Amino acid sequence: MMRVGFSILKEIQVKRTGISGELYGLKDIEFERMVKLLEKQGYLERVLRVGDRFSLKPARLLEKGEMFLEEHARLADEYPDSIGELKEWVRADRAKE
Repeated sequence: MMRVGFSILKEIQVKRTGISGELYGLKDIEFERMVKLLEKQGYLERVLRVGDRFSLKPARLLEKGEMFLEEHARLADEYPDSIGELKEWVRADRAKE
C-alpha cells in the first residue's frame, strides 16, 4: 500500500481537496485507517475529525512526510496526471502483494 500512502501525502502537499477512498478503490474504513496510520507515524498532522467524519482539508505534511515524498521520488515520476487514474496506479502495488 505504499502507493496509496504516497498519493495521500502528495495530494495533501498540493492541497487537493476531496480525496477519498473511492479514488483509490478503497472502502471508507480502509482509507481512514491509512490516514490515521500516516498521522500516527508522524507523516502528517491536523486531520480534522468531527464525530464519525474527518477532513484532510486542514491537514499538512510534517518533515517526515516531506522526506518520504523525496525518498520515493521515482513514484512521482510515474504519478498519474489525472486524479481519475489513481485507482489504476495504486493497483500496481496490490499486484506485487
